[in-house]
Amino acid sequence: MTTLFLALTLFLGTVGGALAQVAPPWRHQVNPLPTTEITVGDVPLTVELAVEPAETSRGLGYRDGLAPGTGMLFVFDGPAPRSFWMKGMRFCLDIIWIEEGAIQGAAESVCPEPPGTADADLPSYISPVPVTYVLEVPAGWLDHYGLGVGTPVEGLPAPAE
Repeated sequence: MTTLFLALTLFLGTVGGALAQVAPPWRHQVNPLPTTEITVGDVPLTVELAVEPAETSRGLGYRDGLAPGTGMLFVFDGPAPRSFWMKGMRFCLDIIWIEEGAIQGAAESVCPEPPGTADADLPSYISPVPVTYVLEVPAGWLDHYGLGVGTPVEGLPAPAE
């Protein structure tokens, strides 16, 4: 009876382990980022705040998407030309450049390159003017809400120090 119990336990452990979804290593390395509420035009948005260099470098890379009504806000220490790429991205984005409380421009519906594309071959998307804030939202978000250059953005946190 003990042998049968051990065999059944081993079998179930093996099958259960094989069927269990194993999270990729990067998921265990990503600490939850603080969030805040901003408003773009009249649209409320909950955004994760990427402030530290490691957070701004990683961005939304290696994630599977964003929940509706959410985005990521990159907060820098002051206005400067900003360049973003789609390294590690798995979904398309609108990248929105923000300064002086308003949208200054955007790279709309930017999609990841095919897997295996060398970093040197990834295109860069550069702000049209120096900016302190960059907002990433799902592709088509700006178009869906009819937002663009000059749209006010409220609730922005103080620049990083």
